[in-house]
Amino acid sequence: MNAAMRGTGRIRRLLAILPGDRAGGAEAHTLRVLDAAARAGAAITLAASPALHPALAGPGRTLLDLPLAWRRGLPARARQAQAEAARAAIAAAGADAALLPLPWPDQAGGALEALAEARLPTLVVAHLAPHGEAPPPGLDEPTLAAARAARAAWIAVSAPTARRLERFLGLPPGRVETVPNGVDPAPPMDRAASRAALRAEHALPPDRPVALFLGRLEEAKGADRLHGLAEGFARRCGGAVIAAGEGALAESLRKATPPGHPLILPGHHPRPAALLAGADLLLMPSRLEGAPLAFLEAATHRLPVAASHAALEALGTEAARYAALADGEDLGEMADAMAACLAPAGPAAARAEAAWRLATAWDAEAMAAACLARLRRLVAAGG
Repeated sequence: MNAAMRGTGRIRRLLAILPGDRAGGAEAHTLRVLDAAARAGAAITLAASPALHPALAGPGRTLLDLPLAWRRGLPARARQAQAEAARAAIAAAGADAALLPLPWPDQAGGALEALAEARLPTLVVAHLAPHGEAPPPGLDEPTLAAARAARAAWIAVSAPTARRLERFLGLPPGRVETVPNGVDPAPPMDRAASRAALRAEHALPPDRPVALFLGRLEEAKGADRLHGLAEGFARRCGGAVIAAGEGALAESLRKATPPGHPLILPGHHPRPAALLAGADLLLMPSRLEGAPLAFLEAATHRLPVAASHAALEALGTEAARYAALADGEDLGEMADAMAACLAPAGPAAARAEAAWRLATAWDAEAMAAACLARLRRLVAAGG
């Protein structure tokens, strides 16, 4: 790239290196930023392992099939394998800049090593970071050195994730900026028709309360709590919990759920907006969240939310303004919070309205523009 191009910060060719092994929130966020870059005139290349390709394919996107997915085990071996694949991606793309999503802090040591060697301006976007003091096992010293050496701008989707990432990577306080994730406005929906269709689909009475769990069936999302929460919700109001998603716990949950149980496990749903429009509340019993996308999507529908404190950590001390909060370890307290969301007026309605105002302010297009602006500043800086 010549000096004039560096000075403007214009990005003609953008490379995304994806270290994940499944499509999730980090990959969806990446595509949103890439689409904004494409509309601004950048040619887009994505390098990823084959498992991700169906979710990444799209008009105008060049896909590189490379073994970039992080492999648990010996960090040195995993880093070296990923670095070789990342070097191949960098050579093939001929890019002016790169985008590197971090689903987890230690999943991109090899990619960081290759990007640091190439001195390629890179936007690193962190989506999750664990609680506690112990760093993730893949963060060995060469990875930390690559993080320090990379010509990178660092972003996290929530302030708690930013602070934990700084600590784990040994970055200076404030080095990781926060750009909150965003969602699109809710599509127009006939709420009465959506409610009737959701209950008919699952053979539920038309007036039966429904709490919706939307996300991966994993311990981090609190999916192992769903049986107890569904039973507690049923005892309080006769309700049911529909848990839409797949994940590591899906099979064990299905085996442990007899017919007629108030927990319903339909699997992945292609149109989550229809579920949100048909439910009475969103349930978030998570142990760990980055940007609470399910919460924001529910908020665009003015749907009340019952959540653990950890689920809405990103909202800080203001979280209680937007959702009925409870101790995620106390299933009775969580079930009480779920039942409280059914009140047609009062605190539940006020929280849903406040959450709607928050979600409309966290616009997905503005999020993508902020990420690209940070990358352009890095490109313009040169050096």
